[in-house]
Amino acid sequence: MLEDVVRKGRLLDLYGPLLTEKQRRCMEMYFDMDLSLSEIGEELHISRQGAYDMLKRASHSLENYEQRLHLLARYDVVRDKIDEVERLLDREEPQTLERAKQLLHEIEL
Repeated sequence: MLEDVVRKGRLLDLYGPLLTEKQRRCMEMYFDMDLSLSEIGEELHISRQGAYDMLKRASHSLENYEQRLHLLARYDVVRDKIDEVERLLDREEPQTLERAKQLLHEIEL
């Protein structure tokens, strides 16, 4: 459950601008501000069920964007390589410096 919330938040950071303004606000209120569906509905002048449906549609849209564009997956791969480069550079050994250089060349931005 927590992993899903974190994932949705990360997807919202990446693809939020692609949602409608109302969908984005709904997602931000739910995931960032931790508002209930009733509170979101009140704020957006829709029913609790309407807030739920909007969250579900927006979440589905975010997952579709990721399925097509893979930006979150690419970010995770790059972040892992950068973390490994940092660990290698901390060692300051000749062979680890070569591996760090190789990893930096593998990173595609």
